[in-house]
Amino acid sequence: AALAAEVTGKWRGTITTDMASQTTGGQIPAYMVLEQSDQKVSGNAGGSEKMLFKIREGTLKGDRLTIEAAPKEDSVLRFILIVKGEVIEGEVEENGRSIGTARLTRER
Repeated sequence: AALAAEVTGKWRGTITTDMASQTTGGQIPAYMVLEQSDQKVSGNAGGSEKMLFKIREGTLKGDRLTIEAAPKEDSVLRFILIVKGEVIEGEVEENGRSIGTARLTRER
Protein backbone atom coordinates (compact mmCIF):
# COMPACT_ATOMS: atom_id res chain seq x y z
CA ALA A 1 0.00 0.00 0.00
CA ALA A 2 1.18 3.50 -0.75
CA LEU A 3 2.23 5.59 2.20
CA ALA A 4 -0.21 8.30 3.16
CA ALA A 5 0.88 11.78 2.22
CA GLU A 6 2.26 14.04 4.93
CA VAL A 7 0.97 17.62 4.88
CA THR A 8 1.98 19.08 8.24
CA GLY A 9 3.71 22.39 7.67
CA LYS A 10 3.39 25.70 5.86
CA TRP A 11 2.21 25.97 2.27
CA ARG A 12 2.22 29.05 0.04
CA GLY A 13 0.86 29.57 -3.42
CA THR A 14 -1.96 31.01 -5.45
CA ILE A 15 -5.62 30.56 -6.18
CA THR A 16 -6.58 31.22 -9.79
CA THR A 17 -10.20 32.27 -10.24
CA ASP A 18 -12.33 33.72 -12.99
CA MET A 19 -13.52 36.36 -10.58
CA ALA A 20 -9.98 37.52 -9.79
CA SER A 21 -9.05 37.64 -13.47
CA GLN A 22 -10.84 40.98 -13.73
CA THR A 23 -8.91 42.54 -10.87
CA THR A 24 -5.62 40.84 -10.02
CA GLY A 25 -4.75 39.11 -13.25
CA GLY A 26 -6.50 35.96 -12.15
CA GLN A 27 -4.42 35.07 -9.13
CA ILE A 28 -4.81 35.72 -5.45
CA PRO A 29 -2.30 34.62 -2.81
CA ALA A 30 -2.96 31.53 -0.71
CA TYR A 31 -1.29 30.44 2.50
CA MET A 32 -2.00 27.45 4.75
CA VAL A 33 -0.60 26.23 8.02
CA LEU A 34 -1.57 22.57 8.35
CA GLU A 35 -1.38 20.13 11.23
CA GLN A 36 -2.04 16.51 10.36
CA SER A 37 -3.05 13.74 12.73
CA ASP A 38 -3.85 10.47 10.97
CA GLN A 39 -6.55 11.43 8.46
CA LYS A 40 -7.58 14.65 10.19
CA VAL A 41 -6.09 17.96 9.13
CA SER A 42 -6.47 21.14 11.18
CA GLY A 43 -4.88 24.58 11.09
CA ASN A 44 -5.48 27.81 9.25
CA ALA A 45 -5.90 28.90 5.66
CA GLY A 46 -6.02 32.33 4.06
CA GLY A 47 -4.16 34.80 1.91
CA SER A 48 -1.10 35.35 4.08
CA GLU A 49 0.22 34.95 7.62
CA LYS A 50 -1.71 38.08 8.59
CA MET A 51 -5.01 36.94 7.11
CA LEU A 52 -5.81 33.42 8.28
CA PHE A 53 -9.08 31.65 8.94
CA LYS A 54 -9.48 28.55 11.04
CA ILE A 55 -9.96 25.37 9.06
CA ARG A 56 -13.40 24.04 9.97
CA GLU A 57 -12.85 20.61 8.53
CA GLY A 58 -9.88 18.92 6.93
CA THR A 59 -9.27 15.35 5.83
CA LEU A 60 -6.45 13.53 4.12
CA LYS A 61 -7.24 10.22 2.46
CA GLY A 62 -4.29 8.81 0.57
CA ASP A 63 -3.12 11.73 -1.55
CA ARG A 64 -6.44 13.58 -1.52
CA LEU A 65 -6.60 16.58 0.81
CA THR A 66 -9.94 18.27 1.45
CA ILE A 67 -10.04 21.50 3.46
CA GLU A 68 -12.98 23.69 4.41
CA ALA A 69 -12.70 27.22 5.78
CA ALA A 70 -15.20 30.03 6.18
CA PRO A 71 -13.57 33.41 5.52
CA LYS A 72 -16.96 35.16 5.67
CA GLU A 73 -20.22 34.28 7.37
CA ASP A 74 -21.99 33.44 4.13
CA SER A 75 -19.00 31.90 2.38
CA VAL A 76 -17.61 28.39 2.75
CA LEU A 77 -14.47 27.68 0.76
CA ARG A 78 -13.62 24.07 0.02
CA PHE A 79 -10.26 23.01 -1.39
CA ILE A 80 -10.15 19.59 -3.06
CA LEU A 81 -6.44 19.01 -3.52
CA ILE A 82 -4.07 16.27 -4.59
CA VAL A 83 -0.80 16.00 -2.68
CA LYS A 84 2.21 15.56 -4.98
CA GLY A 85 5.21 15.61 -2.69
CA GLU A 86 6.07 19.26 -2.12
CA VAL A 87 3.06 20.56 -4.08
CA ILE A 88 -0.68 20.46 -3.39
CA GLU A 89 -3.04 21.43 -6.18
CA GLY A 90 -6.63 21.07 -7.21
CA GLU A 91 -10.07 22.65 -7.24
CA VAL A 92 -11.53 25.46 -5.17
CA GLU A 93 -15.27 25.67 -4.46
CA GLU A 94 -17.28 28.40 -2.80
CA ASN A 95 -20.61 27.29 -1.33
CA GLY A 96 -20.43 24.15 -3.47
CA ARG A 97 -19.73 25.99 -6.72
CA SER A 98 -16.40 25.64 -8.48
CA ILE A 99 -14.61 29.01 -8.60
CA GLY A 100 -11.13 28.05 -9.72
CA THR A 101 -7.96 26.18 -8.92
CA ALA A 102 -5.25 26.32 -6.27
CA ARG A 103 -1.58 25.42 -6.26
CA LEU A 104 0.60 25.65 -3.17
CA THR A 105 4.18 24.63 -2.51
CA ARG A 106 5.59 23.48 0.83
CA GLU A 107 7.76 26.05 2.54
CA ARG A 108 11.02 24.80 3.99
